[in-house]
Amino acid sequence: MSAMVRLLGALLSRPASLAVILGTALGYALLYLWLVGDIAGGGRGGLRLAFPAWERAFESRGALRFEPVGLIELGPWVWTFSPLDTLIALGLGGLLGANLAGLWRLRRAARQCPVKPPSGALLAGLPALLAGGACCAPLLVIWLGLPIAGSLAVLAPWLVPLSCLALLLGLWRLAVWQSPGEARKEGD
Repeated sequence: MSAMVRLLGALLSRPASLAVILGTALGYALLYLWLVGDIAGGGRGGLRLAFPAWERAFESRGALRFEPVGLIELGPWVWTFSPLDTLIALGLGGLLGANLAGLWRLRRAARQCPVKPPSGALLAGLPALLAGGACCAPLLVIWLGLPIAGSLAVLAPWLVPLSCLALLLGLWRLAVWQSPGEARKEGD
């Protein structure tokens, strides 16, 4: 566990890595919220904020989907704001961004360090990166109305937790490869 804490500390202390993590988190969150229908077109222009239903923040409307508490109109966009849905989207995006930044750091370390990491180190991050799309890809298929959408809808409640688990495992594996001697010594 301490290997992952060190990796996250190293990633968050570098401005370029932090920019990758924050940019990916924001981009992924916007895409996720758009695909689940929380962000849509239809705004009347200008800015309008209304948050009349904070008491509904913890009411569920499906598996890992929560009721909106307010409405944000920004130009042509309308966002039915659900704080928990937004937190889930930002969390998944942050994990995906940390995996990307960790892969980038590992790739750069391989060129600078005379001791090469295992050749499969970059492949370890691949499942995590694919898992980052596991939430949005089925939603995109459903949004496009493709025939396979019905079978993917059955899997939808499992995709967010499985994606989160795969992203955490990928990040842990990158942390172990980042400091293999220390991780084996500590029992990570």
